[in-house]
Amino acid sequence: MERLPGLLADEPVYWIEHVTALGDGRLRTELGFSDVAAHPYEGLVAGTVEMLGRVPGIDEVIHEDREVVHVVSRGVAPELIGELVDRFWFERLPGTPIDPGFETDPAEVLASPWPSSPPAPRGSVPTTELASGQPPFQGLREAVALPPSRRRMWTYLVFGAIPFAGGVVLAAAPGGGNGVVPLVIGAINLVIGSRIAMRRREAGLPLA
Repeated sequence: MERLPGLLADEPVYWIEHVTALGDGRLRTELGFSDVAAHPYEGLVAGTVEMLGRVPGIDEVIHEDREVVHVVSRGVAPELIGELVDRFWFERLPGTPIDPGFETDPAEVLASPWPSSPPAPRGSVPTTELASGQPPFQGLREAVALPPSRRRMWTYLVFGAIPFAGGVVLAAAPGGGNGVVPLVIGAINLVIGSRIAMRRREAGLPLA
């Protein structure tokens, strides 16, 4: 799946290249950045790794080399990872200088005019591969097949409500684009917490 096509010359910024089911509800999503992104904007790739590492539900982010990032997640589907990375690059790319080692004028590679929203992805998320004979991944419902722990439920709900509310405030402020990332992170956590609550209710377990 091509992500952010057309923002940098004629290439996408990156691809979602492989998705592997690791078992126990975990997925490994491989992001492959194009040369025109990973080399002149190496700092943004590093920033992407740091940003994803703070997202609840993402267990590990491995920066394998300059172009490749592996994201191990539990309850965060590849599409949501793509949305977070898209927003991160879309907001920062126009104001980020090119690495001084590259004699390139940003005007030569950046889309002009700059679009009002991130370009839609091209293609579909790769078919989920299986690791160690694990059953096929069916979607977000299976990805959040977490133990119905009350503590885990409230952790996700609280750490969903706080960034979501903060994102709403930031989004309402002038130049509120900075509120989108906490809104997305908060929404992800609220979905996971709500699904755990539903599982507890189905199992006849207390919520409070």
